[in-house]
Amino acid sequence: MLEVTCERWEALRVRRTSSEFIVEPLDAAVEDLMLGIDPDNRLHLLVAIVAEPLNLPPDLQSIEVRVVDDGRLWLDVSARSHNEELFTMLVNRILRAIHIEGRDPAISVEKTIDDLRAALRPLAPELTSSVQTGLFGELWVLSNILLPTLGTRACHLWSGPASERHDFAGEGVHVEVKTSTRSESKHEISRLDQLRAPKKKRLLLVSVLLERSIGGERTLADLIDEVLGKLGDDGRAIDEFENKLKSLRWHDGLRQTGALLRFTLREVHVFEVEGSFPRLPDDYVPPRGVIAIRYIIDVAARASLGAEQVRDILAEM
Repeated sequence: MLEVTCERWEALRVRRTSSEFIVEPLDAAVEDLMLGIDPDNRLHLLVAIVAEPLNLPPDLQSIEVRVVDDGRLWLDVSARSHNEELFTMLVNRILRAIHIEGRDPAISVEKTIDDLRAALRPLAPELTSSVQTGLFGELWVLSNILLPTLGTRACHLWSGPASERHDFAGEGVHVEVKTSTRSESKHEISRLDQLRAPKKKRLLLVSVLLERSIGGERTLADLIDEVLGKLGDDGRAIDEFENKLKSLRWHDGLRQTGALLRFTLREVHVFEVEGSFPRLPDDYVPPRGVIAIRYIIDVAARASLGAEQVRDILAEM
C-alpha cells in the first residue's frame, strides 16, 4: 500500500528553498498523486480528478481543499505544517480509499475529511463565555505584545493555563491580563496577591476591552492560528503552546461546533502596577477566617504606558 510518513515530508523540506514550491510524484508508478511543500511550509497532497466537483469540503482546522488547473485538474488538499501528524493520517486514509477501496478520488477526499470532522466534533467540550473572554485577552497579548518583543520564548512564559498568580511570568517582569466585555474600564481582581509584584520584579497589568457580538471580527480559533503562524518552525514553542491550550480544554473540534464567541477589540492599555495604582496595599492582611477576596478596580483615570515604554520593561522579562 502507498503510505506517506513524516520522513517523506522532511525529505521534501530538505529539497525546498525559501521561494520554491516543491512537488513530486507520490510514487514512480503512480501519476495521479503528488506530494508537495510550498514556500509557506504548507503540506500538499494533489489528487488528479476528471472534472471539477460541484462543491468542495469546507475547511477543517487549517486543512483546505482547492482545485488546481495546470493543464490537468487536481484537488489540492493542504495543511499548515504544525498539523503534520493529523494531515499525514488524513492523507493516508485518502490513499487507502483510492487505491485499496477503489473509490472515486474526489469522493475519497470529501468523505475522508467529513469522517474526520465527525470524529473531532464529539471530542470538543464547550468553553464558557468567561473562559473564552479571558483566553482571548491572553492570546491577544501573547500575539501582539509579547511575541513581537520576546520572540517565541514568550510561549514558555505563559503561565495562565497553570492558574498561577499572573498570566505571564518572566525573570524580571510579570504580566497580568484582565479582559472585559463591559463598556467601562473596570476589572475584577480575584486573588489577594494578584496585583502584588513578586520580590525584585516589576508587574504590568494589561487591560483588554472587547465587544462581544455575532458580527465580531475574531474568535479564539483566529488568534490561535495567528500565534501558531508567528511561532514558525519553532517546534518546542509550538508543542508548549498546544499543550497549554489542551490544559484549558481547548480542542480543534471546537472550530466546527459553532460554540465559539466572536469578539471585536475595542481598547488595550498597559499599566505598571506601582505607587498609587488602585489595589489593596502589599502589607494588607485580611481578618482571620477570610480566605478569599474579590474586588473591582477602575483604570479609566490612569495614564497608560506607551509602546516604547512597554518594550523597554518587557526587555527585562
